[in-house]
Amino acid sequence: MKKISIIIPCRRIDPLAEKCIKECLRLDYDNFEILVLPDKKDKKISKKYMDKKLKIVRTIKPKPSFKRNLGMKKAEGEFFAFIDSDAYPRKDWLKNAVKYFGDEKIGIVGGPNITPPESNFWEKVSGYSLANFFVSGHAAIRHKEGKSQFVTELPSCNYIVRKEAASGYDSKFLTAEDTKFCFNARKKGYKIFYAKDVLVYHHRRDSLGKHFKQMFIYGRDNLWLMKKEFSLNKLHFLITIVGLLGFFAGFILSFFNSTTRFLFLIVLGIYLLTFFITSIKENLKITFWVFITSAVTPFVHGIGSLYGLLKKQKLNISSER
Repeated sequence: MKKISIIIPCRRIDPLAEKCIKECLRLDYDNFEILVLPDKKDKKISKKYMDKKLKIVRTIKPKPSFKRNLGMKKAEGEFFAFIDSDAYPRKDWLKNAVKYFGDEKIGIVGGPNITPPESNFWEKVSGYSLANFFVSGHAAIRHKEGKSQFVTELPSCNYIVRKEAASGYDSKFLTAEDTKFCFNARKKGYKIFYAKDVLVYHHRRDSLGKHFKQMFIYGRDNLWLMKKEFSLNKLHFLITIVGLLGFFAGFILSFFNSTTRFLFLIVLGIYLLTFFITSIKENLKITFWVFITSAVTPFVHGIGSLYGLLKKQKLNISSER
């Protein structure tokens, strides 16, 4: 049985991180270790979890990419399993992932990160929005159990990596570092596989403000990555910018021409109707807020992308999340 090193970066070991640790210790896979990387070492936590599988590694720099790189250096496993501290795995997470590495060409295996059933109202709103194809595009499968398939990239809140496929995370990025990590693995000749049974539960942002801030950062960092390392398979990062500029162009032109105004209103109506239909959930309140969040998210992401396109990247080691 191959040894797997679970790497959990965090600012501090808070209740969500403790939940992650507990669920990792319950995994039905025998040969693994857990490396938790907080800013400071907590003696109380160290005493609380007296398990030989658990290692707490103090870090200084708070950026997740730095912590993941340090975790890989300290790891003893043949595979690295990455999970966020505000997520926790299903019991069969590692057992299900390992079977796909029978194919030597597969370098990374990941799966859906589902909104936990115990999440509060706003987390569920955010989760439903992210799982909407018209919000996230093909990446929507990351937030629900989609069809197992080969993909170009996966988020580092849930993937397991063959040691030989790992190249290290670029610490210049806050959120797009996992995208670059995946692209680097593909450059080495490895494939990336999305498996619907390699599942973790991942808490969302607990307010609309935090959700929209996260979407802005995603858009911004993706464009910074594209500017730094351009390739045709990153062109889809521009989609929300095109949509944003198209909306404002149509809005302005509609004041000067009745035909343009009519076409603009038709397109806007289709846009809103599409999001309303795909936002219908178990009750009226959550349907309303999922609709609002889903309709606004592409605009916020587009603004972040436009910012990333026009502004030079700042080299800042601190985490904004």
